[in-house]
Amino acid sequence: MDPVLMNVLVAVDDSDESFAALRWVVDKILKRREDSTTVVTIAHVAEALPRYAFPGGHVVESARKAQEQNSARILSRAYEMCRESSLKAKTIILEGDPKETICRAVEEMNIHLLVVGSRGLGQIKRAFLGSVSDYLAQHAKCPVLVVKQPPNKI
Repeated sequence: MDPVLMNVLVAVDDSDESFAALRWVVDKILKRREDSTTVVTIAHVAEALPRYAFPGGHVVESARKAQEQNSARILSRAYEMCRESSLKAKTIILEGDPKETICRAVEEMNIHLLVVGSRGLGQIKRAFLGSVSDYLAQHAKCPVLVVKQPPNKI
C-alpha cells in the first residue's frame, strides 16, 4: 500500500502564539510521521495596503517593501524551525484579509490539515475584533487544529 500524501498548512504571523503552534505541530505530529509524504506549507498573510491612504507612489512602495521584509523575516524564522527538525517545508506569502485568504488557500492547495495558534482573546475582544482561529474553525474546508499556548507556570 502506498503511503498517503498529507498536505499541512501552518499559518504564522509575528505572534508568539503562532510560533508556539508551529513548534507544537512539528514536535507532536510532523516529526513523528515515519514517511516523507507530508508536505508542510508555512503561510503568512500580509494584509492589503489601503490604496487611498497613501497619496504618493513612493510611500506605497516603501510600505510594501517594509511589509515584504516583515513577511520574509517571519517565514524565515518558521522555515528554520522546520529545517532544524529535518522537515521539508515551503513558504508562501498571501495577501488580503487573513480569514478569507487562508480559507481560500486551503481549498486551492488541497490542504488536509490547517494549523493555527490561538491568541486567547477574551470574550469581549473576540466579540468586537473577531477571532481568526474561530472563523477558520467554522469555515475552512478541512480539519483545523487550534493550538493554545499552555498557561505560564509561576
